[in-house]
Amino acid sequence: MLTPEFLRRQAENCLRIARTCFDLASAERLRLMASELNAKAAELAEPQQDERLHSQERRRTSSS
Repeated sequence: MLTPEFLRRQAENCLRIARTCFDLASAERLRLMASELNAKAAELAEPQQDERLHSQERRRTSSS
């Protein structure tokens, strides 16, 4: 399963390669890929973050 952390690492790899790439079209494509990977990571992370917030709220409510 793809995780947000994995996708972010892949995005960083794309950006690192883009910085060293002499072919401007390839570098731009790598930057676009990085942007898409970061967007997907954010999309996958959102439900996880929502679940963490709900868990914290449930713990606070049950301990009150």
